[in-house]
Amino acid sequence: MRLLKAQNTNLRNIYGKGVKYDINGQVIMDTTNVMLVPKGTSAEFISTPVDGHMRYNTDLNELEIVSEGEWRSVRYKEPNNDPGIVQQNLGNGDATITLFGPLDSQDPNTTYTAPAAAQNVLVFVENVFQVSTTNYTLVQNPSSTGTGQEVESGNFVIGEEYIITATGVTDYVSEHGAADNNPGTTFTAASAGTADATGLARLTGYYLEFTSAVDLNKPVTVLHNFDK
Repeated sequence: MRLLKAQNTNLRNIYGKGVKYDINGQVIMDTTNVMLVPKGTSAEFISTPVDGHMRYNTDLNELEIVSEGEWRSVRYKEPNNDPGIVQQNLGNGDATITLFGPLDSQDPNTTYTAPAAAQNVLVFVENVFQVSTTNYTLVQNPSSTGTGQEVESGNFVIGEEYIITATGVTDYVSEHGAADNNPGTTFTAASAGTADATGLARLTGYYLEFTSAVDLNKPVTVLHNFDK
């Protein structure tokens, strides 16, 4: 009697080409043609992905796999031209503020709009290269006040998300529907506020925090996407 050593999905011939599962646990796709992987939009992703899942994202036009619990794009060896290297001007120093941002790499994949670490971007003050951890750090949603990039309540942009920095005002709650008026609370601006509004907040996101104030009128520039 002959032993069956492999299972085959070929419905016509057990020895024919098909997807095979052998005695060693290998899945073998015995073809010289192509394999069509599952594909769909970001909204159609499975709600509980596990490491090893793979599909083609038709929103991003990228092949993605799940690694360490997150969907990640499969990167190609050729240079990434979408969006490629992006130069972002973060404004000029005034010898007082230390925060500059929020950072925006312009990557269409919203997972990668900011660098994974401070050393993943190139930062310049005027034409002088800055060293991460020595000259600056990368911080998310800073709630410090007086350090830069704060916006008065009357100048909020409807629909943008902000983080409260200043204390003792009620504009956030009464005009924008924030849960409270405590520093560190995030909310989405429900209105542009009023002319006499006094609340301060800044856009949520990642910022460069310099170890000392940037000199007066010195421009801060960051180059994105070298890590993609």
